[in-house]
Amino acid sequence: MTATPIEKKALGLLNTFERAGKTVSRVTIEGRKIEIVLSKPKERDEFARIDMRHGKT
Repeated sequence: MTATPIEKKALGLLNTFERAGKTVSRVTIEGRKIEIVLSKPKERDEFARIDMRHGKT
């Protein structure tokens, strides 16, 4: 089964975004419309591994 031109265009866009370092979570094709949803990076908590207690507990 060969890909249609719109599918080829969507794959090209997907590759471009991923080469740019973006993480794509979903690609939707509706007729001639291509929707690409980027996943949001999880915010790292810089203090997650640090014991923040002070004094007696």
